Amino acid sequence: MRFLKILFFALILSAGNSYAEQKIVLGLDQPEVYGPLLKGKRVGLMVNQSSIDSQGQHAIEKLLSLQKQYGFTVTTLFSVEHGLRGKEDAGFGDDDHLDKQTGLPIVSLYGRDKDNRSRAHPTAKQLENVDVVIYDLQDVGVRYFTYTVSMHHVMESLQQEKKSLMVFDRPNPLGGAVYGPLLDEQYISGIGIHPVPMVHGLTSGEFAKMIVGEGWLTHFDDTHWKNHGDKRWQMPESDLQVVSMKNYTHQTPYSLPVYPSPNLRSDLAIALYPSLGVFEATSVNSGRGSDHPFEQLGFPDKRFYVDTCYTVDPNQAKAGWPQAGKEVCGERLNSTSIPDLKPSITLFVDWWYQMVNAGYAPVLEEGKEAQYLKHQDEAFLIRPTWLAKVTGDRSLETILLEATKQNLPKEQAIKQVEDHWAKASESYRAMRQNYLLYP
Repeated sequence: MRFLKILFFALILSAGNSYAEQKIVLGLDQPEVYGPLLKGKRVGLMVNQSSIDSQGQHAIEKLLSLQKQYGFTVTTLFSVEHGLRGKEDAGFGDDDHLDKQTGLPIVSLYGRDKDNRSRAHPTAKQLENVDVVIYDLQDVGVRYFTYTVSMHHVMESLQQEKKSLMVFDRPNPLGGAVYGPLLDEQYISGIGIHPVPMVHGLTSGEFAKMIVGEGWLTHFDDTHWKNHGDKRWQMPESDLQVVSMKNYTHQTPYSLPVYPSPNLRSDLAIALYPSLGVFEATSVNSGRGSDHPFEQLGFPDKRFYVDTCYTVDPNQAKAGWPQAGKEVCGERLNSTSIPDLKPSITLFVDWWYQMVNAGYAPVLEEGKEAQYLKHQDEAFLIRPTWLAKVTGDRSLETILLEATKQNLPKEQAIKQVEDHWAKASESYRAMRQNYLLYP
């Protein structure tokens, strides 16, 4: 694995970026910038285990130590998916409670409370002791990674209560990569609510600026975009402050010192996440429930053996992931699996073709998706609606079905998908330029 990481960074460093030799200065690293702005404020911290500065000090500890010097007070902690300490699996978060280490209240922004109320938007009562929320979470540059959704929801509550947001910016480990189709409005879900590509090429600070600049707040109704641009519900630009990084560009390599979720445990997994995340709509295990999540692929049929077989943790069934408790065989990925480790649909198309050639259906029969685990060994794509939510639309499924029908070579199918996606994202790429804080 060490060799793989070295090779990974060698690929990126070969670009010869002059910034690479200078140490990145994170937003959290700059109290001289944000300290005076917080004077007299009651501060909420939206953080998790990844919220550390360049010296390894956590944002909670750092901000508490700066209170007296700059005259602000930390009053509340907000947690998102995976919890404040990052120990919860996908689809889980904290319950509201007092933090044992600080005595501060933790307000969960993920899941539902004991009264079955969605926790996504903090209430007026939960914000009554807060003037500004500081967002300092490590994102990974992929739409279906839910931290930007949580940021959006908090922005709506802050707008309603006339309070403000401050973003301590962090690198996007996928750099400036933009890949995939824009999210179609009909596939809005808890893993995507913004009309951006699957891989968006923004830091969190840039994403927040885009939300405000494009008027994407929807006044607590995320099921449609009818309220986009409605000035009654938008956050004033003056209520968003981004503490930008120094010595950073979208080409600057960055190895995360603390990983952002339990299943993204390495730089390799993060680099492969856009390419393997799409497999979560399929019957192929993407490493969840193994020692190498998002670093390997397997299916319970030894015909697919390339270089590994492994057993998937039986507990994965509780979260709805297929092949729980089974031995699956396939391939362990490395830094040469995908050219230059850029987001790619190549692996997905390759497995589609392999499974069809092995006699499996390309897509589960209509009407079976609601009980996909019962039919997980019948087809490759067992959750087509989920795939549309992950990628953004139905184009991947549609193009591959037609390519299979016409018996096209997989290379041609890949080109058709990527050409379609590139064309669909042209307007976004132009719009993105308006919000970039870094070259």
